[in-house]
Amino acid sequence: MTQVKPQLGFDLRFHAGYDITVPLREISGDGNQLTILFKVTSDAAKDSPAYFSQRYNVPDIEADAKGDAYLAGDYDIGEGQYHVSWMMRDRMERVCSSNWDYSAALASREQTMKLAIAGNAIEPSDREFFKAEPPVTRIEMEQPLRVKVLINFAPQQSSAAAMQPIDKSALVSILRRISREPRIHKFSVVAFNMNDQKVLYKKDDADQIDFPELGKALSAMKLGMVDYRKLSEKYSENDFLTRLIQDELANAAPTP
Repeated sequence: MTQVKPQLGFDLRFHAGYDITVPLREISGDGNQLTILFKVTSDAAKDSPAYFSQRYNVPDIEADAKGDAYLAGDYDIGEGQYHVSWMMRDRMERVCSSNWDYSAALASREQTMKLAIAGNAIEPSDREFFKAEPPVTRIEMEQPLRVKVLINFAPQQSSAAAMQPIDKSALVSILRRISREPRIHKFSVVAFNMNDQKVLYKKDDADQIDFPELGKALSAMKLGMVDYRKLSEKYSENDFLTRLIQDELANAAPTP
């Protein structure tokens, strides 16, 4: 188990959590279940800890299976000092446990920033990344603003086979901030994956960003699989991005 130190997201909340690596041979057999229990306590409210739990149903795994299973968990916190007590067990009552302390604080240059979560607060992370956005009252303008966003939905680590929640949270939070800008009246969104060199979703000149539709399109994304022919081309990613930008901006009408 590796702790994930608090990171300030674009949603103005600190995200903390943990990553777990389990050798497949340790959970082999005709199904298993991993249960994770942990407690997060703020130093400013030691009598009011927050409790969390997760359960993973393990499929049938060969006894001589190679490799590892990767799991993760996260939660949101405000500024403050915290202590975490963490434990994972399986059906045979084998246990892995850990304890750690950490602090979440704004940098000196960020002190004027107003966070979206109160100090010493502990809350579950919102996993509904693509829920619909409430309507926004737009400012009437002679020339309303139009934007076109090209966004790369990919893990921060290029070798990762899945996007971590904090990766999705950061990207979707950027889009939500743009969608809430009252001076913008039209939105064009192009979501792509640089590694796979594929456009995953495209919507032009819409009155608002359709987050549920975007999430549905991204759910079909298969990370960790790359066409070997693309790997043989030295600058294939650069070429893909160049063509994408030229196609989306060169002939855009009306111009964003």
